[in-house]
Amino acid sequence: RDQAQACRHRAPPMAASLAIAATAFAAPSRPAVGAERAGVQMSGVARNANFGKLQAGYLFPEIGRRRSAYLAANPDANIISLGIGDTTQPVPSHILSGLVAGASKLGTKEGYSGYGAEQGMGPLREKIASALYDGKVDATEVFVSDGSKCDIGRLQMMFGSGVTSAVQDPSYPVYVDTSVIMGQTADMDATSKQYGNIVYMPCQPRCTLSLSLSRCAGG
Repeated sequence: RDQAQACRHRAPPMAASLAIAATAFAAPSRPAVGAERAGVQMSGVARNANFGKLQAGYLFPEIGRRRSAYLAANPDANIISLGIGDTTQPVPSHILSGLVAGASKLGTKEGYSGYGAEQGMGPLREKIASALYDGKVDATEVFVSDGSKCDIGRLQMMFGSGVTSAVQDPSYPVYVDTSVIMGQTADMDATSKQYGNIVYMPCQPRCTLSLSLSRCAGG
């Protein structure tokens, strides 16, 4: 008990520890605010310099900010927002009941499974192959992932920094940002607002909404 009390006296408060850690991540070359006072030694490990190439915040919060600002100025407006693709309706009852039942199984000795199969649960993969692909693919060809951002990051790590990426324009922000973070790009051009070493494929009405490696006239 005495040792535990001594540790508590020596350790900085949780809020201070989190502040120091956050500051260290944001600017590891400088000592964190209050680090000397807390007796913490910073490692000086440099962060990935490619983060410095990112020019703006994530697109979705900006879309939300503009939508909120427009509604504040036009309270009677009926907006159909296509900017984020967020859901607006409650989870259907049959899906919700399946989630509840699956979670409840984990609370029993018989139903607890620990980590799942690395490529997804077998019955789920079989259902996806039969219901979504009409049996045209085998269940062994189906991979259940944890989201597009993680998958895009894995693809980037597989190919490394010495490649050129092509993205549709406009595109999902993660496609461009992950290329920047992986070091595949040059800096952003101030005039075009595009990164060097990325091929932007215009996807606009005058291009008949099709992707092409060659730019549309005047695109």
